[in-house]
Amino acid sequence: MRWYRDPVQGYLVVYLFLCFAAGCACLGVALGHVLRRRDSVSKAFLAFYGFLSLMVTASLLLALDDATGGLLPPWTSGPLGYLVSIVGLYGVMLSLPLLTHRVFGVQDPRRDRVVVVTVLSTLALQHVTEFYLGSTVWDERGDWFEDGVLVGLAVYVLWMAWNRLDAVRAQGPLPTRLFALLAVGTPAACYDLTLGEGLGLHLFPLWYCLASIVLTSTLSRDAVGPEDTQSADLWGLSQREFQVAGQVAQGLSNKEVAAALHISTNTVKTHLRKVFEKAGVQSRFELMSRMGTHGHESREE
Repeated sequence: MRWYRDPVQGYLVVYLFLCFAAGCACLGVALGHVLRRRDSVSKAFLAFYGFLSLMVTASLLLALDDATGGLLPPWTSGPLGYLVSIVGLYGVMLSLPLLTHRVFGVQDPRRDRVVVVTVLSTLALQHVTEFYLGSTVWDERGDWFEDGVLVGLAVYVLWMAWNRLDAVRAQGPLPTRLFALLAVGTPAACYDLTLGEGLGLHLFPLWYCLASIVLTSTLSRDAVGPEDTQSADLWGLSQREFQVAGQVAQGLSNKEVAAALHISTNTVKTHLRKVFEKAGVQSRFELMSRMGTHGHESREE
């Protein structure tokens, strides 16, 4: 006997389960990466990833309940719907711009505050129109405003990433890959808000699966390799200190180093003071010379 009532519903459950399984596997890797690195990009990625995972998980449970004709207790449909449409959705709306700011080196706290205020204001308005006013007309108006803010945020992060892509491309593959995912995700989000609602087939779980694999693998490989670790041992530098020293040796300013490593300028100065002390140098030029000499020695060996 079939466990589902309709073949289409069965296919939908399988589709959501495959996306969910791939995401959960990558989520474990991402969590381990964050615990190792503890940098701002990894933390922002984990927050975004967690909210998106919550949306997919709750959607899977709702689809499973619908396909089986009431597998879950009746009272669970309301909370699961709230997790998808409120907690997960607004978490993604908040965390995606903040993640994009950090990946593309936007060192402007005002932009973060604007994003936070915009999302929280929209969340409050949505609760008022849906739960307090309670009429169909106001509920629809609240949904339209919510959809507009969501599309606006998606366009903003895509525009911002496009304008800063050339400036950060040399930092590694993460900005380029995130931009590609945003370019794919923006039209997918527009589809979900229009045709997806009517057809019952959303693309965000597929985008979640793709983003999970691409971003998790990229972040996991974005670490100091064996050769860098050996070089860092020369002066007893930590991984982050060696990264700062390497950026300075390339002629970058403190502000540019902060943007490249997604840390604050004050943190760069702190690390640089420790590098100077451990390397026994007094200036950036001397550090560049010492690191160049060390690199030459390493090649000769």
